[in-house]
Amino acid sequence: MKQKIIGLLLILGVMLLSLMIVILPTFFTKGLSRIELNQTLELPLVLDGKKPIEFIFFGYAGCLDVCTPRLHHLASWYTTLSPETQQKIGVRFFDLSIPASAEVPDTFAKTFNPDFKGVFLSKNVLRDYTREFSVYFADSLLKKDEMDHTAHLYLVKRDAQGKKLRFIYTAYPYDLKQIQSDIEELLDE
Repeated sequence: MKQKIIGLLLILGVMLLSLMIVILPTFFTKGLSRIELNQTLELPLVLDGKKPIEFIFFGYAGCLDVCTPRLHHLASWYTTLSPETQQKIGVRFFDLSIPASAEVPDTFAKTFNPDFKGVFLSKNVLRDYTREFSVYFADSLLKKDEMDHTAHLYLVKRDAQGKKLRFIYTAYPYDLKQIQSDIEELLDE
């Protein structure tokens, strides 16, 4: 009986720790909704087309609580952009779950907007990308078919020196006026 209680307490402790890892950063960054950087990226699947700006979002296909509302919010905003601006901005969704089919991430991304791209990454490549963007993800301890993950939006820009991670938007709902202002400033550089 004593071992069962200790085991149960251990499981509850791990679950609490997992929740804290996901929830606590929100409390500490409540006033910090945007981080400005100038970090060089050497990742081939980021800005691999002709567009000078790309938004990156890490999640998993079928994520209803986190990914779906954020991608829907981003898609609603994206449709308000002029066609000329849309030609300069890409949105890329990197799937953290390593789905059974390589087409799943792209199909999921395109349900929000046909211009969005979903990317399938192998386990080793996924590790490199999540490390470069400092993305946390793990199987959920509370729901077996879900994942806990960082839900930031990353803005990457190509310039004469290469690809640069310029902004990380940490708060949701996104401050779309700030994002619009950042894009306009970056396109004028």
